[in-house]
Parts: sequence; C-alpha cells; structure tokens
Amino acid sequence: MNTAPDKGSSAGEPLALAARTRIAMVHGGLRDGPAPPGLTAAVVVADLDPAAFIAGAADFALGIPDTLRDGWYRTFTRTVFLAGRPTSVAVRHPHSHLAATADLAWYGPARRHELAPLSRLLRAFHGPAPVDVPTSPLTVPVAGPPSGNVASVTLATGGVSSGAYLVHVHHLIAEGVLRGLIRPGDTLRVEHTATLDAARFAAVLDPARAASVQTRITYSDTDPDRLRLYGVLTPTADEGGR
Repeated sequence: MNTAPDKGSSAGEPLALAARTRIAMVHGGLRDGPAPPGLTAAVVVADLDPAAFIAGAADFALGIPDTLRDGWYRTFTRTVFLAGRPTSVAVRHPHSHLAATADLAWYGPARRHELAPLSRLLRAFHGPAPVDVPTSPLTVPVAGPPSGNVASVTLATGGVSSGAYLVHVHHLIAEGVLRGLIRPGDTLRVEHTATLDAARFAAVLDPARAASVQTRITYSDTDPDRLRLYGVLTPTADEGGR
C-alpha cells in the first residue's frame, strides 16, 4: 500500500504528501457507505515474466465483481505471492484467472481464511534479486476490444528483488484498474528504470492530480526510514504533467 509518512518525513515533502493523499482516498473507498469486510488476493507464480504479470494483474482486477472491489481496494489491494505451478495447484484449488503464459494464476479476492489452505500448501515466492526485467519498453495490451487509450507506466527496479517487484507492480496496476485509470482494451506502455526521481514527477505527485494518476509510494526496501517512489501510472489524457 502507499505507506503513511510517519517516520519523521516532512508533511510538505512531495512523496510524503502524495502518500498521505493516496491513503485518504483509499480509506474513503470506491463508493459511499460503510466499509465492507477486508479482502485479500493471492497469486501463484511459477515464473516471472513482467509483461505477462502486468497484463494478468490488469485482467484479473478488471474481472472482479463490483460487490468485491471496494473490500479489496480498502485493504490497499492486499495480495500474497506464492511459488508453485498453477496447472498443478488448480487440481485442488481452482483459480480465478490464469495468465496467457499459464505461469501465473490469481485467486480471490476473498476473506483471508478462504485463502489459508492455498497459503499452507505453498511457500512464499521470492525469485532472484535484483529482479530481471527487459531493458526496452514493453507494450502490454489489456484484455478487451482495443480502446485506443494508452497509459504510461514507469517502474523503479534498482535494488528491487523479484518478490518486491511483484508487490509494488501489483499494487500499482490493481489500484489503477479499480479506480478506472486502466480500462478494457487499453494499452500499457511500460518502462523500467533504476530509480524514479520525485523531482521529475513533481507535477504528478501534486495532490491536485491524485484523482487522475496512480502512484506506488512506500518505505524503501533497503532504507526503511526513507520513502521511495516505486511506480507511476499516468493515463494518456493526463500525461501533460509529466
């Protein structure tokens, strides 16, 4: 989730302010009314292919029934990643969504106890560190009739393990879908870079833009006292502030 800047970060610092704004939006939920029960998703991972993972995360989130969306969104799209072969696991635990490569399968969102048997069966996915990602930009189509819309996704990978990459990217893409920033038939233009300089994305981090962009901000994997920008998602219509 976008972590609260409560470890000494200045309230006026761009990342801290952007994180607080995002937290307030999530606590407000996707719709009016009392908060529904919190939900969790799970992903079984045999092999990490970034393009397949990003496409699968978007397609999974798009397929979530309306009745479950707010419950998952309010938990900051809480997800666990488990190592296993989806085709083998499906014999005992049918999945909700299978990636095109068949190396990734999604479960839920559901109450934690409903996913407990799956979590007990498999160990947490870790993978190599740092994460191995393409050096060239990726073009990732989202399922559905082509919409002509493009969303720019920029991801920080310097010092990021495979496990952490799954977490950061899944939050960014899933929340982007639930908030309507990614829609069926859109195209995601994905760029990996060592670091994301907050100064470069100053306009995007402005709280006034929070409704039209998605960010992934949390404490650094290597320095738990420092906030770090791990991902930015900007729909085409809002790219002027980059």
